[in-house]
Amino acid sequence: MKTKQKVFVLNQLLKKGQVSRNTCLSHFISRLGAIMNLFKESGLKFEAEYFKGDYVYKIKGQKRLLKDLVNYYQ
Repeated sequence: MKTKQKVFVLNQLLKKGQVSRNTCLSHFISRLGAIMNLFKESGLKFEAEYFKGDYVYKIKGQKRLLKDLVNYYQ
């Protein structure tokens, strides 16, 4: 799993508060579930839902942790 992919997902979470599987697939990221599991192990809390044929991961707050994770992976 490439660092660039993790940073893309983190930036989506920072900017939009959510990231979807289809968005990641359009950027050639096919392992979103694995990336989110890695972030979960780092302490990130999120909700996952299946919405209109797409998996969407949403966070609430935690901007500080997201910024720390971006800095860690860059």
